[in-house]
Amino acid sequence: SIEALKKSSYEDNRWMEEPLFHTYCWVEVPMQMQGYRMYYRASLTIVQKNIFFMNVAILVQMLFLGVPTILLFVNVLSSIAMQKRMVNLLYQDPVTGGNNWCHFLEQSRKILRRFGNTNHTYAVVNLHMLRFQDFCACNGSKEGDELLKKIDGYLKVNMDRGETFARFSKADFGLLLRCRSVEQCEKRLKKLLVELTGVKRDQMISFSAGIYLLHPAANRKERRRRQIDLDQVYHFASAARSSMRGREGEYIKLFDQQILQEQLWRRKVEERMEAALAAGEFRLYLQPKFHPVTEKIVGAEALVRWISPEDGMIPPNRFIPIFEENGFITRLDDYMISEVAKLQSEWKIHGQKQVPVSVNVSRVNFVKEDLAEHICRLVDGYGAAHAGIELELTESAFFGNKELLQKILKELKMCGFSISMDDFGAGYSSRNSLKDLPIDVLKLDMDFFRGDGSKERGEIVVKETIRLAKSLHMKIVAEGIEKKEQVEFLAEQGCDMIQGYYFAKPLPVSEFNERAERDG
Repeated sequence: SIEALKKSSYEDNRWMEEPLFHTYCWVEVPMQMQGYRMYYRASLTIVQKNIFFMNVAILVQMLFLGVPTILLFVNVLSSIAMQKRMVNLLYQDPVTGGNNWCHFLEQSRKILRRFGNTNHTYAVVNLHMLRFQDFCACNGSKEGDELLKKIDGYLKVNMDRGETFARFSKADFGLLLRCRSVEQCEKRLKKLLVELTGVKRDQMISFSAGIYLLHPAANRKERRRRQIDLDQVYHFASAARSSMRGREGEYIKLFDQQILQEQLWRRKVEERMEAALAAGEFRLYLQPKFHPVTEKIVGAEALVRWISPEDGMIPPNRFIPIFEENGFITRLDDYMISEVAKLQSEWKIHGQKQVPVSVNVSRVNFVKEDLAEHICRLVDGYGAAHAGIELELTESAFFGNKELLQKILKELKMCGFSISMDDFGAGYSSRNSLKDLPIDVLKLDMDFFRGDGSKERGEIVVKETIRLAKSLHMKIVAEGIEKKEQVEFLAEQGCDMIQGYYFAKPLPVSEFNERAERDG
């Protein structure tokens, strides 16, 4: 029955009413009389259910406090993991999987600023794999990436404590090495370069390196190296390496003041070149070409001189190589072609003696399919005759896209221009080009008469070259002639024109005109 169930339930829960212990406590009774308090001693019994509810309350409180704590802990762990992933993305090189340039700069700053490292000399190194693009062209970009990973792995194993490295770009790596001396640094790098050649066992690869040394500062303030611009320092090391270009057997170069001066000069040239062109600071000079028998002017070569208000006359070897690297040479070529066309037009208008003038066209121009049309527009703008202008290109132009070069030269010939090859014989493949390209004039390099070889052997080569040119209906110009016996020899062999300091150095246009008029 219901009464029985109630009784049974009461019996089951009766244990909760059982007292656990008795105690006494003092209880304060509020009183209306000010200044008096009344206390009495009361009996207190603690039963099972009091303990039960207290435990329940504590458990509930722990749950309410514990869940957020656990969630907070999980969130912290998740944030740490995400931060690690972000650091990997920020500091990991996508090609090698190793450290990237941001990591190198950050780690290098930490190393250099450590108090224990302030008295040590460090070397910032630009390590460069030679002909990496050729390797990728032969083996594919995937194989190139694998090679970069192997280089990265080798460097990781060979870095000492307190040193770091990272890939900068393509096949260039930046290294921060601790050095005891310049000699020790160079010795270590030589060993490193030799061992790196064995990274790819089935193929021969080679490396070069530029070094910039960071010596301990003289005073305590600078000793912490806080003002060092590592990006700039690395570019100085790169400049040291680049200065070895074309020097056989040299693979390690230490940055010095001469390289710094060259860098400062390069920057100055690049900052001023646009304004100099607009201001007409580039001047046309003419070096006469003489007939070897009559010794009269029969032609000229257009040469550029930079007349700077600040630096005076700047020789071409101080700015032409810079222009060839940064691409400004195409603007200078256009300027010189225009100046020659303008001069030819003035000669015609004033009834002065007209001779063909050769003007250099740099190899970088021969990637333009519309080059012939472009040159025609420059010349036609002054109404000059195409036949009076000879377009001169160096042998290096013949090693690009040969089909495109043939097409452009044929178009220029159809437009009435003459084509000459400069420095014939300075390289090793000129003869192969003669049978395929429509060359009108060969400019003979006078290194045939110089060097360690015998005079007789040089003369035989010159004689055979002139004979070959005559067989192909080409004219021969010998340049750089300085001695009378050279003139006599070339005249005997039937050389068409001679230029060089024996007859005249490059002249301003006004002086050239005067000399040409005297020759009649």
